[in-house]
Amino acid sequence: MRPASRFRSARLRGGVGWLLVVFVCSTIVLFALLYWLTGRYLLHEVDERLRGEFAEFHAVGRSDAISTITALSHRDIASTRPYGVFDANGKWLAGNVSTLPKEHDREPFNYTDTVRNEDHVQTAHYRGIIIPTTSGWRIVVGHSIDEILRFDRTLLTTLCAGVALTSLLALACGAALNHLSNRRIGVIGETAREIMAGKLNRRLPTRGTSDDLDRLATIVNTMLDEIERLVDEVRGVCAGIAHDLRTPMTHLRAGLERTRRRAATADEFAQAIDTAIGQSDVVLNRFTALLRIAEIESGGRRASFHSIALHTVMRDVVELYEPLAEDRSIALTLDSPAPIEVTGDFDLLFGAIENMLDNALKFTPAGGAVTASVKVDDGTPVLEVADSGPGIALAERDAVMRPFYRSRKLEHSIPGHGLGLSLVAAIARIHDATVEILDNQPGCRMQVRFAREGMQSRQASSRHSAYSIDLP
Repeated sequence: MRPASRFRSARLRGGVGWLLVVFVCSTIVLFALLYWLTGRYLLHEVDERLRGEFAEFHAVGRSDAISTITALSHRDIASTRPYGVFDANGKWLAGNVSTLPKEHDREPFNYTDTVRNEDHVQTAHYRGIIIPTTSGWRIVVGHSIDEILRFDRTLLTTLCAGVALTSLLALACGAALNHLSNRRIGVIGETAREIMAGKLNRRLPTRGTSDDLDRLATIVNTMLDEIERLVDEVRGVCAGIAHDLRTPMTHLRAGLERTRRRAATADEFAQAIDTAIGQSDVVLNRFTALLRIAEIESGGRRASFHSIALHTVMRDVVELYEPLAEDRSIALTLDSPAPIEVTGDFDLLFGAIENMLDNALKFTPAGGAVTASVKVDDGTPVLEVADSGPGIALAERDAVMRPFYRSRKLEHSIPGHGLGLSLVAAIARIHDATVEILDNQPGCRMQVRFAREGMQSRQASSRHSAYSIDLP
């Protein structure tokens, strides 16, 4: 066993040991309290009986006292309920209590006496009280407590046996729990080592019992799912970068080699340099897009968030793309029935709408239509760009949000690098919004749905009631 494992096992055994000590001490205290309360209760019952004799003998006369005590002393239970009468000087007058105890009047006390039981003499234990009479005599009333003492000893023996058995049971349970915990922690530790070794698809085992280890394992497994997803995204981005940059870099290298072999004039060299610069710009633009996505997802832009007029941003982007839509014979329509404000970053929202609109215009054929709208749906502000193009297959709607992914049926017919919608998704995440891709029948409807609490909506005034711009 490694030192760290021995240390963890020692700490676990130490924790179980402390729990065992606390449990045993608590049991001892509980049993001691039970023993003390039981003894106190039994003695209290005897004292109440003795005090009950006080009213009977306190006002008794001398002759009645002697006759009564003499009669009580000859009963069958005289050995367990002894009585004695003494004069003011402590001289014995009657009864089977031969000596006046040196105790306070009216206060119960313990005393012992020697009694003959058949053929042997034994010491008996009593609880007694001295009752002063109105005639000046003193009567001693006793009550045997041997049965109580025997019960106390039996109870003490039983409690000690209970403590011993409870301690053994606690020790056995602690050892079993320690073994089960060590075994389960060992399995979790082995799985964790496999995950650290690179097997990110492994998960911590759970038993479905909802105990502490199960809840902790569930939390860790959820974290591992997210880590695996992020690692897969990183791998996909790396593979996408390598695949996407291979073509322009190959063209760049091939062009430079051709220039070195064939170019003979300054114009040919200048043309080759311009081509190389163009290829370099393609590569740089893709790296710029990746850096922008990383910057957005870092969350640093949240510090500049403020109230943004969403309809104004949409109008600016639509006006920017009006000439492109007209050149491609696409009907571009802006629909914004009421001013809507959200909390966000103007430049980021402008970039998101720009990429959505550029994507729609790129895939919409001539004679088609693209509609950009800002609306409130079920209390939440929504940005929507709808087109009449080929649309996006249901199976690809999540994939197109990943960097460098492009639809298989369109990636060779229409140029692009697969980063536009990834940028839209990143901007939506930093604004606590969600991106949805829906079917427009025909075409595609892309929506950015903001959180309800992030919206600041205001009613339009009479002079800014509503507007709709139809751009040819």
